Amino acid sequence: MKYSHFNITAIFPILSIYLILITHPIFSQTNSNTMKESNIGFERLIVNLRTTVEEGIVQLDNINDNYLTKLSGLVSYDRVYLSKTSERQFFNKAALDSLRMPKINRELKCLSEALYFEARGEQIEGQIAVADVIINRKNSNQFPSTICGVVSEGAPKRHACQFSYNCDGKLELIYDKKTYRRIVKLASMILNGAFSDVTDGATFFHASEVSPSWSKKFKKTTKIGRHIFYKN
Repeated sequence: MKYSHFNITAIFPILSIYLILITHPIFSQTNSNTMKESNIGFERLIVNLRTTVEEGIVQLDNINDNYLTKLSGLVSYDRVYLSKTSERQFFNKAALDSLRMPKINRELKCLSEALYFEARGEQIEGQIAVADVIINRKNSNQFPSTICGVVSEGAPKRHACQFSYNCDGKLELIYDKKTYRRIVKLASMILNGAFSDVTDGATFFHASEVSPSWSKKFKKTTKIGRHIFYKN
């Protein structure tokens, strides 16, 4: 990341005020010693401001871009995350437990149920990854244009749907209420743009213990938890 343009733009307003003050006629009768002291004060202010801006730029340049893309927006947790050496350790279940339940609409309900049945055993990053696939499909002209449309595609035909929990013939019930509440909160954050795509644009995934024939047709993007992700 480069922020060198801040060097000029950040000090421009104060520099402009300084130039106005030293050139305005009303100050022409001011005692020369007072004016000199005033000028020195402004010069020091500008030097200090420039130093502060430059130090800030150095600190920003030293932050890994990968960290910035995974910030949760919750300051207390992001500070802990930024202090860790592993890029995989970001956010946590305690953060989700501390949040209030969001108001549930149809799209949030569809995404939450998909994450619960497809990825409730995954760590948070793995759940985000599955959500990314659903959202990437929604944003693609090759799939339905809504979350609910994506997760229910092919559902009327047994074992022919995109998300197996919708057509495996089993009655899907939510037994683990605590996990489900966490997933609803996480899904709400995802839909509101709290996390960037961790799958590099994937629109397909499968469990690592299977090897479906269609996987050879697509480009593998990453493996997160027990799932492997692909895009076409």
